[in-house]
Amino acid sequence: MTERAPKWLIHLLFLMMLSSSFVLIEPSPYDFFMGLIICCGLIFFLVRFPQEVFIPLIVMLLFLIFQFISLLFANEVHGSLSYLAITSYLMISWFVVVGVSQILKTSLLTVIMNGYLISGVLAASIGILAYFGLIPFSDSLLMFGRAKAFFKDPNVFGPFLIVPALYAFSLFEKGQSSIFKKIAYSFTFLLLLTAIFVCFSRAAWGNLVISFFIYFLLTKRELFRRSLKTSISLGVLSIPVLVWLAKSPFVIELFQSRLSLQGYDESRFSTQKEAFLMGLKNPFGIGPGQSEYVFQIAPHSLYARIITENGIISIVLFIFFLCISIRKAFQSYKQSYDESAVYFLIICASLIGLTFNSMFIDTLHWRHFWLILALSWCAPLKRRDDG
Repeated sequence: MTERAPKWLIHLLFLMMLSSSFVLIEPSPYDFFMGLIICCGLIFFLVRFPQEVFIPLIVMLLFLIFQFISLLFANEVHGSLSYLAITSYLMISWFVVVGVSQILKTSLLTVIMNGYLISGVLAASIGILAYFGLIPFSDSLLMFGRAKAFFKDPNVFGPFLIVPALYAFSLFEKGQSSIFKKIAYSFTFLLLLTAIFVCFSRAAWGNLVISFFIYFLLTKRELFRRSLKTSISLGVLSIPVLVWLAKSPFVIELFQSRLSLQGYDESRFSTQKEAFLMGLKNPFGIGPGQSEYVFQIAPHSLYARIITENGIISIVLFIFFLCISIRKAFQSYKQSYDESAVYFLIICASLIGLTFNSMFIDTLHWRHFWLILALSWCAPLKRRDDG
C-alpha cells in the first residue's frame, strides 16, 4: 500500500519545478521551494528509505566525508566553505527527494515531469525570442550571442531542456493522444529542440544526441516501431524550422564557429590534464572550490574538479554513484508499466547524456543534475513481479 502524502507537498514540488528555469539569482526561487520541501520532509517525517536505497546513501555519505577531509588542505578556506555549503545543500536535496519519492512513488515523477515541461517551454520560448531580438532586454538574456534565457550560462540552459524535450517526444508518440494534443506536443518538442540549438553549446548538442540514442536503444521492442514513426514524423515537421534557421547568416556563422576548435579549448584541456595530474599527487585533494584559485580558470569538467579538489577516492565514489543510479533507473524502466516506464526511460537516457556532458562542463552544482539523480531512485508504482 502507498501512503497518502499531503496535497501541499505535491503543490510545493510543482511550484519548485515551475521556478526551476529562473536561476539568475542565488538562492533562486527553486532553492526557496526546495528548502521548504527539505524542512517539511524532515520535520513531518515524510521521507522513507527502503533497503535498496542504503547503498547510494552510504556512498553519498562517504563522498561528503571526503569533501570535508579535503577542506583541511584548502588555502582559501572561506571560498572552500562556501563551495562545500552548496554541494552539501544539493546532496541534502537529493537525500530528501529520494526519501519523499518512496511515499509519492510515480505521483512524484508525474508532478516533476509536468512542472519541468512547463518550465522548459517557458525558458525555451524566452531564449528563442531573445536570440532573434523579439523581446525587450534581449541582450541580457544572451551571452556572446548565444541564448541563455534566465540561466547564467548557455552551457547550463541547453542541457536543462533535454529532459523536457525527451518528455515532449514521449507524449507525442502516445498512441491514444488526440490530434490536437499531438500537434501541441510536436510544437513543444520542436520549440525545445530549437532552443537547444540556439544555445550553441557543443556539450549540450552531444548530450542531446546521446540521450536520444539511449532512449531509442533502450525502448522496449514492442514500442520501438512507434518511436521510429514518431522520429520520422517530427523530422519532417522540423524541416521548415531548419530552413528558417539556415536563412540567417548570423546563425550559420555562429554554428560554424562552434563546430570549429575554439581559442580557449587548448587552455581548457590543458587545465583538465593538469587537474587530473594534481589529483593523483594529492590523494585527498586540494579542497572544495579551490580549482579557480590554483589554475586561474575552472577545469570545465566534473571529473577533473572532483579528483583535484576532493581526491582519488571521491572521484571513484562519485562515478560509482553515477553508475548505480543509471542502473537503478534502467531496472525501474524494465519493471514498470505504462506511464511510469517512460519516466524511468527518460531519466536513464538523460543521466547517460549528463555523464557525457560532465566531461566538458562542471555539473557538480547543477540543480537539475541532482534532481534527476534523485528521481532515478524513485520507487515504481507497479512492478511486474507484483502481479
